[in-house]
Amino acid sequence: MKKLTLILILAIATIGLNAQTDWSKVNFAKKYKMKAKIGGSISKSLKSDPAFIHDYYRSQASLMTGKSQAGVMQKQGVGSVFAEDALAGVSAEALQKLIEESYAQFIVELKGIGWTISDGQSAIDYGIESGKADKKKAWIGKTDGQVIYVKSGILNNGPGIKEQNIFRPKDMPIYSTSAEIYGNFYNAAAKNANVNMVNINYVIGFASFDGKKSMTRNSLTTEADLTIQPTLVIANPKGAWGGVTFGKPIEGNNDWSKGLVETDSRDGSFWGLSSRGEYSIHADEAKYIEELRQILLNAQKAIVAEIKANM
Repeated sequence: MKKLTLILILAIATIGLNAQTDWSKVNFAKKYKMKAKIGGSISKSLKSDPAFIHDYYRSQASLMTGKSQAGVMQKQGVGSVFAEDALAGVSAEALQKLIEESYAQFIVELKGIGWTISDGQSAIDYGIESGKADKKKAWIGKTDGQVIYVKSGILNNGPGIKEQNIFRPKDMPIYSTSAEIYGNFYNAAAKNANVNMVNINYVIGFASFDGKKSMTRNSLTTEADLTIQPTLVIANPKGAWGGVTFGKPIEGNNDWSKGLVETDSRDGSFWGLSSRGEYSIHADEAKYIEELRQILLNAQKAIVAEIKANM
């Protein structure tokens, strides 16, 4: 059956449909099925050894894809429908400012439950002396505040994410690798530096796609859909692993969306974060950043509270 790339049905998000959420009152653990694995060896080492936040980053989707696949029960000649949508109207500068703020808050919250936060220099020195810093996909030292553009397949993207931009705080001590198979990269640093290696990532999406089929046609609807999937991982000096996961992504309000816009531009100038796209969900930057800010700051408080409850 021949596949055709058809023009999707445009669904303009209606501003104001969602009531604003007071994120300070949300029970993140219950609503989004948060689970902490902080028992035994991990709990003991967090109480006795310092923690090095060796990576803190946000994976902001900039291009998302959806499809409505042609089915065997449909008439011959009915094609599959594909969509590519970029996020427009949100600047890298605004997102960078937000990650600087949320990182600082995260450190304060962790100190508030009694953690000793290491500057990571002993782990960084080990990485340099051992030659791990020379590995192709390793990043050991300090961050430069530059946004990293990534295509799908290089990192573990969320569903439907084709392109993303990675944000990290500037001048943050870092000991990280983008290699999917990293062996003892983190365990060795934790052991040699006698620190708990802790990293947290937030994968952020902005759109969802709803495919519908009839005997004679396929259709695909795109809507604004802000989602945040946090993951926190801990490796302690004894080689044990733990962390905090969310069974469901956090779903934000979407009144930041100005709707879906079609454009002929393919040079990236219209998109801001994305390199391309035939359509975009155009955002009110101030509303998008503030909704994301409220979710992140309150989600971090919930994560730290969950860690404390399980130590």
